[in-house]
Amino acid sequence: MVHDGAATAFAAMAHATESVRAAQVAEIVALLDAAACYGVHDDLHLPRALQGKWLPTGRDGVAKVSERFLLEAAAVTKRTFGSMLERVACARSVQVRHPRMWQHFVEGLVEWWVAVKVEDACRQLPKEAALEVDRRASHWLGMHSAWTVLSEVERWVLDADPERAARKAALAADERFVHVGRFVDAHCGLFGKVSAADGVIFDQALDQIADTLPAPALPEGVPEEEARKFVRDQRRAAAFGVFARLAVGQASLMDVEMVVHVPAQHPDTDGGLPLAPTAYVERWGGLLTKSLPSFLEGAKVTVRPVIDPNLIPDAAGHEPSEAQRLALQVRNPRSTFPFSTIPAARCDVDHTVAHHPSGSQGPTSMANLGPLDRRAHRAKTAGHWHLEQPAPGVFLWRSPHGYEFEVTGSGTVVTRKPDIQVPSIPDLPPEPPPVDPAWPDHDPWAEDPPQPPDDWPAWPRHPDDLGEPPPQAA
Repeated sequence: MVHDGAATAFAAMAHATESVRAAQVAEIVALLDAAACYGVHDDLHLPRALQGKWLPTGRDGVAKVSERFLLEAAAVTKRTFGSMLERVACARSVQVRHPRMWQHFVEGLVEWWVAVKVEDACRQLPKEAALEVDRRASHWLGMHSAWTVLSEVERWVLDADPERAARKAALAADERFVHVGRFVDAHCGLFGKVSAADGVIFDQALDQIADTLPAPALPEGVPEEEARKFVRDQRRAAAFGVFARLAVGQASLMDVEMVVHVPAQHPDTDGGLPLAPTAYVERWGGLLTKSLPSFLEGAKVTVRPVIDPNLIPDAAGHEPSEAQRLALQVRNPRSTFPFSTIPAARCDVDHTVAHHPSGSQGPTSMANLGPLDRRAHRAKTAGHWHLEQPAPGVFLWRSPHGYEFEVTGSGTVVTRKPDIQVPSIPDLPPEPPPVDPAWPDHDPWAEDPPQPPDDWPAWPRHPDDLGEPPPQAA
């Protein structure tokens, strides 16, 4: 017996799924339309250094993207500049280099993530090779699940450009790297690819050092087999540290320059300023504050207390002082452009109101400074974006098309959107997608089988042709 409640839920689920796909199509189509008709252009009298750039997409046959468009599109959609560049490049690539996949997507038959996976696998291919993979993948989507198609894409990429595949294999054969990850639970992940001989020697070195180290204490209730593995893993991990310190001839972080931020909490009842429970090590990540003594043991530590950034004295002229630069990184740890993630230490120090080149406007105050990444700095100086700093550390932006943002050290808030009527998202699919012409019925092993229509793609072959020939009768 079928329950009416389940039927209603299934209908609601199907409708929601269709709505999500329709929204995906509407977003990507709108993104490409905006990129195509973006009309903010530079004043031809601007110095060349301030003029907008056209950035390559990294795909053969796909046009460059306007830097000015990417800045505003990223802010409007709450994305970073880099992620918006990749999104536009990928969308244009699917549209130009994978037209059949694009047609399936806009008809609501393929989710965007599937098209992105196929596009990414073909990123380095020439356009013609990508078109061949598109024909094959699109045909398979009519007969297989998306996951089956994705499992075959790598093989199709190899078939499409065997010379590139050979070059890639040759490069991979000589590839070497070792990567040390960021802090996670006070530990670093370590992985890499080294030569076979180096790997064996390193493994032996760890074992030899580990055998000299005391066994760690076991957690309660660990079975004997797991205990042996636990002890071995702990000793080898400790041996890695011993090995590294022996290699550099020191037992601490004395020669490693690290910047550790330890914020203070609100004053306690005794008037003191207790430290926050977590500290942040630039480039590496977070650590518990109580673990800092052991982490920095033996290291040379320079303490730079930071007082209220807004009480830093003014600098006498255009250039900010070192104290101001440090205080700016505390007050606004990232670029003050909307939704930027670029660390303040890598940004320009921008004067919100331009300081006169002669310095006649007097000293430089913290109330007129902010860290700003170079790309946004050029766009602001060129006059496309308007910026105010009504209070120290509070930045109000207005984009070329009237979007407004408030940026502080805590993040970005959209404060105004232009009053523009947006059309509703259409239902999908409006009509079925075009279908490749059907193959005629035939015996694939006949001596003279009928030929496919002229407009049939070169790939793939007829599904019946993918197997071995039938056994011959005795």
